[in-house]
Amino acid sequence: MRDSGQLLQLVHTGLVKAGYDVGAIYRELGFQAEGLPFKEIRMHHPMQVVFWETVESVTGERDIALKICPHLPPYRAEVLEYLMYSSPTMADGCLRAFKYLRLVSDALNVRIEREHGPARLVIVSSPERTAVLRHTEICAVWSIIQFAKHATEGAFHPQAIRLSYEQRSPIEDYENLFGCPVAFNAPHCEVDFPASMLDWTSPRWDPDLLRVHEEVAERRLLRIERQDLIERVEAQIALRLETGQCELEPIARALGLSERRLRFDLSQAGTSFTQLLADFRYRLARRLLAQTPETIDNIVYLTGFSEPSTFYRAFKRWSGLTPVQYRDQKRGADKTRHPPGSHR
Repeated sequence: MRDSGQLLQLVHTGLVKAGYDVGAIYRELGFQAEGLPFKEIRMHHPMQVVFWETVESVTGERDIALKICPHLPPYRAEVLEYLMYSSPTMADGCLRAFKYLRLVSDALNVRIEREHGPARLVIVSSPERTAVLRHTEICAVWSIIQFAKHATEGAFHPQAIRLSYEQRSPIEDYENLFGCPVAFNAPHCEVDFPASMLDWTSPRWDPDLLRVHEEVAERRLLRIERQDLIERVEAQIALRLETGQCELEPIARALGLSERRLRFDLSQAGTSFTQLLADFRYRLARRLLAQTPETIDNIVYLTGFSEPSTFYRAFKRWSGLTPVQYRDQKRGADKTRHPPGSHR
């Protein structure tokens, strides 16, 4: 499962505006904060645990989400916002937006329950139950409420919130943040709101624009699904490469697809099995040559080639260098960056 980089951008902005040292957080994580392509990246969902553990450690705040929520920028969610605006009612807009939540996160699940009394948003921000993911839940609830307020031109207001995690701060801190009663340790995170809001009519309802926005959402979702397929194929390649049995038919079968269907789906994604296999081998070979002391003969085996000569020809075609030349070049560059006696 993956999350949109825009979620990280929201939290990043909230941390900066709240006055925390994001540079120290990112250094602890091992990468630079500057220039991160937030809109392009989709991070593995388990990275959230590492991220929040690092944020807690660096800031010393065990309820950091309460501190940064007031500073989070509004999450417009682009096409999801447009779907809400161009739908006839809030209920209809929510159903359409929820259909495309994968554009935000594979882990996020939101549904509306309506029985007697208030309506209810049930929010599952992660399938995991790790304590630090309470921050994800609190930020998600805050952002969804702000999104609903914006989409309904300020008409939406929560009546009660039940968080699925334990209370860590004084109850007043939670209730001042959300503007309503807050309870804890619920089976699911829930937000109660007036049922009448579901019938709220959007003044911007436009069936023609709605069709356009749904087409845009479908195209974006299709891009994610195609990237998912590529990653699933690459995972199968990684499992099979050393065996020398890295072929299209068994990989298609492992993915529950026919060989013909997998070939077609990859072509629709702008690639092919042959290209994915070559790219994977090239990336692996470069890493092994540059970062490990593995012998060339062993790298031939690890990259799934049957003969050293075949590996040499392929690597020369990929890089313009022989494997030995590439390794020498990388080691020379490393010595230039880190001369003997220097501290890495």
